[in-house]
Amino acid sequence: MKTLFFISALAAAGGCAHHIRPAVTEYNGDSVTIATPQHHPRHWALKAAAQEADRICREGHGKQAEHASARKDSAARTNYDLFLCLN
Repeated sequence: MKTLFFISALAAAGGCAHHIRPAVTEYNGDSVTIATPQHHPRHWALKAAAQEADRICREGHGKQAEHASARKDSAARTNYDLFLCLN
């Protein structure tokens, strides 16, 4: 029984947001667009995108990222999230 619980816990941890690899597609100092694959749960992908956007905005000008909009590209199976870099 303990083995089954341990395997279940590992399987659940395997799907966490830290396994999603967000990609910066556009950055201009005032905004950043982050792409994430659609095959991950949306809340995990959005969390990973927000963390990457915050890192980019902080490194660029010491700003914080704020989610502004999202769009889906069904053909590419990718979500694109736009974040504003604000003080």
